[in-house]
Amino acid sequence: MGGFAGVIRIFFALLAALLVSGATAQTYPSKPIRFVVATGPGGGDDFVARLLAPKLSELLNQQVFVENRPGAGGMVGQTFVARSAPDGYTVLLAGGSMAGAKFVNAAITYDLMRDFTPISLIETAPFALVVSPSLPARSLGEFMTLARSRPGKLNYGTLGAGQIPFWAALLFNSMTGIQAQEIQYKSPAEATTDVMTGRIDYWFSPMAAAVAAKEKVRILGVTTPARVPQMAELPTVGEGLARFQMPAWRSMMGPAGLSVDVVQAMNRAIARSLEAPEVRERMTNAGSIPQPSTPAELRKRYEEWVEIFGKIAKDTGLQPQ
Repeated sequence: MGGFAGVIRIFFALLAALLVSGATAQTYPSKPIRFVVATGPGGGDDFVARLLAPKLSELLNQQVFVENRPGAGGMVGQTFVARSAPDGYTVLLAGGSMAGAKFVNAAITYDLMRDFTPISLIETAPFALVVSPSLPARSLGEFMTLARSRPGKLNYGTLGAGQIPFWAALLFNSMTGIQAQEIQYKSPAEATTDVMTGRIDYWFSPMAAAVAAKEKVRILGVTTPARVPQMAELPTVGEGLARFQMPAWRSMMGPAGLSVDVVQAMNRAIARSLEAPEVRERMTNAGSIPQPSTPAELRKRYEEWVEIFGKIAKDTGLQPQ
């Protein structure tokens, strides 16, 4: 009799789960959705979130509003979303650099693969190796030869530990044997200005900043595995330095435990938003490539890059601070 009662309990539990799932699918979203950006207003993350929010609002028939929660290198906003209710009403504009956060930041309290639900990739973007016009090097090969011949004499810019310019320079310097000094900046504009004037010798710049300054700096290559269609004349860094790649990307992630129905609803809305000509045009002009994905594809991307960043940290002796 006990066995039969147990079967009945399981049956009703499954039935209840199905009913809840069905109700979620029919009612979500029923209130505004908070789209958290873990940086301040005006940056690349903020640009992408505010570009998508109106289109998502239109497709979901609910307001999607952007909320900036900067601090601690992104950890404030990221942790806020990780600890939010898994109901689909708080989501994160997540950068690819989150895959390497634990290798540079000892204060990280979340586990990327355990505490977040992948929803969709949004876009991928190259960074560009930009050098000062005061240097005699006019190609990647010439620059690597020059930099190796001046150990400790050159300096390069980053936006702080854990950001893509930091990882790109760390990997590049390690692979080439270049010894140079790091100088941290608060914004791409400041770093680009100092490359122009020769205060720093090189840095890995967001593509939009590099293109805006292309008459006053030298762009030697892009960090993506393939050339950028809009600037096909630019080689990849990997063409001159085999196996080098350091692409950037942005995605949408939610807290762990989001229902499949909520994930699918948001995933479809992102894919449709990225089909809109005005969205694609503005992303392309900013140097990125609109690129939706399935949740499984996004999870795999993060898993792979956790391993890649971990290997770079191990090979270079990087320790979280």
